[in-house]
Amino acid sequence: MNSSTAPAEPETEITRQSPSPGSAAWWRERRAARDRRRHRPGGLTTEQITETALAIVDGEGLAALTMRRLADQLGTGAASLYRHVANREELLVEVVDHVLGSVEFGTPKPTWREDFRNQAHLLRAALIDHPHLLPVALRTPLLGPNAVRGREACLRRMLDYGFSPADVQPMYTVIVTTVLGQAVFAAQRATGERDRPEPLRPEVYRDLPADRYPTVTALADRTEPQTSSALFTLTIDIMLDGIEARYPRALE
Repeated sequence: MNSSTAPAEPETEITRQSPSPGSAAWWRERRAARDRRRHRPGGLTTEQITETALAIVDGEGLAALTMRRLADQLGTGAASLYRHVANREELLVEVVDHVLGSVEFGTPKPTWREDFRNQAHLLRAALIDHPHLLPVALRTPLLGPNAVRGREACLRRMLDYGFSPADVQPMYTVIVTTVLGQAVFAAQRATGERDRPEPLRPEVYRDLPADRYPTVTALADRTEPQTSSALFTLTIDIMLDGIEARYPRALE
């Protein structure tokens, strides 16, 4: 009687899934790869690539940016780009962090309110200077070296102004998400003039049926045209009022 043998297990190939572009693991691998990479004299740098990619996005929109178009703009082949980024999504993550690197907070202001307001305005200005890039910034974890450098500076200042270590993280998150939301609001209404008044004219509401919207129509004449910057300043001041009321400072 012949003994039967168990069928051999099918061979399987285990492949490691690459980290998602922009994730903490992805940035760790990026740092390690840059440390290993030898710079070629006269060769492309990541900064050159991101600056050129940003110029394309600013001038023609997000859809215009392709790896082939970028290579043509740089006068090189696509293979040269792939030494720095694996694909378009990785490129966009690098471009977002490049933009955040343009934010310089400077020396601290005399009061924490002035300083936080200034930081918020500087971040907003950097974002709305590149409105086509905002959708990428919203979906990308802000974990690149420039983003983390900005986070480090902000958290350090919050502590120096006397806020508790337990409070500065939620405060920072509130400020950044508020700025991102307001930047999107401004960019969606951009018409080429950053501070053009928004269409909040009294007649827009005054002409509505008063029997259906009595409060809206009664207050219509109190509606004044405001610029995106003015609305942003009001938003930030209300947010800072909330921070002051909710989070006590040790130095008070």
